[in-house]
Amino acid sequence: MGFFDWLLGGRAPSRGADERLQAAVARVLGSIDPRLQFLDDASSRLCPAVAHALEYADQVVACIPPCVEMNPFAWAQSPVLRAVFARPVDVAETLAASVDLHDFLVSPAAAGLERIHCMVAATRVEQNVLGVALDGDQLRQDVPQTTVSFQNFRLFAFAADEAALFRRIHELVLEGLVMAALKGIATRQRESDKLSFDHHLLQSRLSLLERGRPGLDALECHSWRGRDLEGLRRQLADNEAALAARNGAGAGLETMLATLIETLLSAERVIHARRLSLRVNAMNILLDADEGDGLTVPLIEFSTPTAVGARRSAFLASFAKDAVVERKLDFAAGMRLL
Repeated sequence: MGFFDWLLGGRAPSRGADERLQAAVARVLGSIDPRLQFLDDASSRLCPAVAHALEYADQVVACIPPCVEMNPFAWAQSPVLRAVFARPVDVAETLAASVDLHDFLVSPAAAGLERIHCMVAATRVEQNVLGVALDGDQLRQDVPQTTVSFQNFRLFAFAADEAALFRRIHELVLEGLVMAALKGIATRQRESDKLSFDHHLLQSRLSLLERGRPGLDALECHSWRGRDLEGLRRQLADNEAALAARNGAGAGLETMLATLIETLLSAERVIHARRLSLRVNAMNILLDADEGDGLTVPLIEFSTPTAVGARRSAFLASFAKDAVVERKLDFAAGMRLL
C-alpha cells in the first residue's frame, strides 16, 4: 500500500472526511518524525496545512488531460503522440527502453493485468530557426520559427486503470510535498550546525588572539590581518545574533513542525503544475492560436522539489501489456565493456 493509499480509498468508505484528514495529519507527522506527535497541539496546528495540500493535489489531478492510447498504430491519429515522438517506431522504442516499466511488469502489482496506465514525462526543447513560410502570396525562406521536440523520457506512476492512475498521481503530489519538507528541515539543520561550528571556531580564535597567540595565522604573508581583534569580535557578535534569531524562531521539533506547515501551505510553489496546450503543425513548428492548420497538443507541465534545469512536460498513457517488447541483452556491448 502506498504512502497515501489508505487515505484515498484503502480504508472503509464509512469513515468521514474529518476522520480521514486526522489520519492524514497523523501519518504526515509520523513520516517526518514520530516525536512530533507529542508536541502540544501539533495535530491541530498541522490540520489546515494538510487540508490545503490535499486540496491542491485535487487541483493538480483535475488539470491533467485525458489518457492517450500509446502504441505505434495510434501515432498518426494522436496529436500528442505525433508531437512528442518523431516516428511511430519511437513509441515502441520508448516503451521497450523504460527500465521503470520493465521493473513494474515483473512486480506482483502487474500480475493479471492486461493493460497498463501510467504517466509519461519528457523534457520539452524549443529551438529558434529560420524556416520557409508564406507571407501573403510570397514564399519567404528566412521566417523566424520555433520548433519543439521532446527528450529524456520517463514512465512512472503505473496503475491498472485510469481511476487508479489519478489516485496514484494524487499520492505522488502529497509524497512530493513531504519530501520537500524533509529537504527544508535538513537544510535548516545544516545551517544551524554551521552556525554552531562557526561560533566555536570564532570563540577559540578570539581567545587565542586576546592572549597574543595568533596560531597558524602567523604563517600568512599578511599576518597582521589575523590580529584584527575588533573585526573578529564583530564576526562573533553577528554569529551570536544569528544563533539567537534561529533559536528564537524555535529549535528541534518546533522547527520541524514549522517547516512542515510552511511547505504544505506553499504547495503551489513547491510543486508547480499547469495545463499546457501547444499548437503545432506537421513539422512540430509552434503556431499561434489562430495561425494556419495545426494540431492542439494537450499536456501538463510541472516542476518538482528536486527539479534541476528544464521543466518537465507529461501526458497520461495507456497501452496493452503485450505491446511492451522484452528487453534483450546486448552481449556484444557487454563484452566491449569488459
